[in-house]
Amino acid sequence: MKTKTRIALLSALTAVSSILAAAEAVAAADAEQPQIRSAAPAARSASPGPWLVRAEASLVDMRDNWLGVPGPELGLTVGRDLMPRLAIELTGASHEPGSEHHSWSAMAVARGVIVANPTGRHALTIAGGPMFEIGNRVHGDMPFAPTELAYVYRAPFGLTMLAGGGLNFALATSRYVEPPPTECPSGGDAWVPCIDLGPDAHEIHAGDATVHMRVAVGWQF
Repeated sequence: MKTKTRIALLSALTAVSSILAAAEAVAAADAEQPQIRSAAPAARSASPGPWLVRAEASLVDMRDNWLGVPGPELGLTVGRDLMPRLAIELTGASHEPGSEHHSWSAMAVARGVIVANPTGRHALTIAGGPMFEIGNRVHGDMPFAPTELAYVYRAPFGLTMLAGGGLNFALATSRYVEPPPTECPSGGDAWVPCIDLGPDAHEIHAGDATVHMRVAVGWQF
């Protein structure tokens, strides 16, 4: 794994850890409150349902620019709880909308709870599944297997939030091949400045891991 990938992944995990640390104090306060839903059938019927819709903002590394900087994505997720600690989510996203690098992606993941507070409002989750990048200007159509570690908050009145990050593992090699380095012209005895800034994009091979980070807010019903 390249150094920049390790640094970006460490940044994502650090951000998630900070969010969990901040949520721990709130979770402790939640644990002290009586669990109304378990004591009153009327409260259970008023609690959020199994469906959710989230608006998402992400940074995704597609290796389709010179600097290798992750590009922004905007997406929409629809999900459903299959059981108390397992959900399925479908996400459609637009990568770098309005730019020359614009493309689309479709993803389906299963999300499981690793650990949660007693009320279930604060949870550390892990997710994984297939993703397809569609119409990327550099790499074309590409299949990935994304993995994600994320903090999820679920309010008793329906609000839900997510913050996390992870790695997208390429399942195929892209069509893009980096051009050979630029050869500097010979200036004889005279010194001729020559700077090779590298290729306009970077190759993706099967098994390569690229980084993503995202935040989301939505509603359960």
